[in-house]
Amino acid sequence: MVPKEEKTYIIGLAIGVLLATLVLYTLLGYFYSLNMPLGRENASALVVLEKGESLKSFLKKLDKKGVKVNPFIFRLYLKLTGHSKDLKAGEYMISTGHSIKTLTETLVKGKIYLRRVVIWEGLDMFDIAHLMVRAGILSREEDFLNAATNPLLLKKMKVPGKTAEGFLFPETYRFPRNSPPQRVVEKMIYTFWDRVPPTLEAKCREMGFTLYDAVILASIIQKETFVKDEMPLISAVYHNRLKRGMRLQADPTVIYAIKLTYGREKLPLSKKDLALNSPYNTYRHQGLPPGPICNPGLDAIKAAVNPAHVNYLYFVSKGDGTHHFSRTLAEHNSAVWKFIKMPRIENLP
Repeated sequence: MVPKEEKTYIIGLAIGVLLATLVLYTLLGYFYSLNMPLGRENASALVVLEKGESLKSFLKKLDKKGVKVNPFIFRLYLKLTGHSKDLKAGEYMISTGHSIKTLTETLVKGKIYLRRVVIWEGLDMFDIAHLMVRAGILSREEDFLNAATNPLLLKKMKVPGKTAEGFLFPETYRFPRNSPPQRVVEKMIYTFWDRVPPTLEAKCREMGFTLYDAVILASIIQKETFVKDEMPLISAVYHNRLKRGMRLQADPTVIYAIKLTYGREKLPLSKKDLALNSPYNTYRHQGLPPGPICNPGLDAIKAAVNPAHVNYLYFVSKGDGTHHFSRTLAEHNSAVWKFIKMPRIENLP
């Protein structure tokens, strides 16, 4: 017969072993849960954690989009790591590939989702404002335009014009949802100064240009063609016209003038459009327009100060994305008939 004291000891030991085993399995389960993916199926959720929003509300959003998080384990981990009040507001891309541990790291470090927007060469600031809103980076187009015309911001970023037009460098950008418009504009202007070679200003001075003049001319070149090899030729046409005191007569400047006046673009242009009284209308006014008409890429900017050594004064579209260049008005009129007027007649019913 087992003595009572020994029996009590054995029972106590067994209970202790059982409790220790339960604690061990609980801890193993806890650590297993921390590092396991939140789901087996491939799902992701773009979710906003609002400032002051409850954890329950945030997890409910995730659950609705197929990403299920154990609220008890998540809260316990936050409490044990001291991060219960460290979650940063913002928009996050959370996937089932996350674990509770990586989810916590994402929210605590504020690894917010950055929305992608592609700014192509030749877009003007109105186009860019529209794209920023469509991408969800800004909520209103006018906020971008206000920032792009803010005198203090322009002075800070060393933009010589009255707007940021021409200095909003074409690039693929990533910004958080509802970014401050000033930061968006500043980033684009900073990219301009980062990409444009410092030697370009010296080249401008050699030609009797300012950098602003070069950007204005580059913006016209960019709107005339996207063919890199043609840019120096178009640059040469405009340089030759400027030297002779001829008007540039660039259609893109009229299109921009119409947009500034009426808030929309118009094509094709009529004789009435070419007579529009705007300082941007290079059919009415000699020299360069008062500012850029779009945001050119680096190729167009370089072409503006590196014109081809040719004596062309005219060019006309060939209808395939390239142009025919002429030295005299007679040659130009012949090209216009060949590439524009004759095809129209042939296509008449």
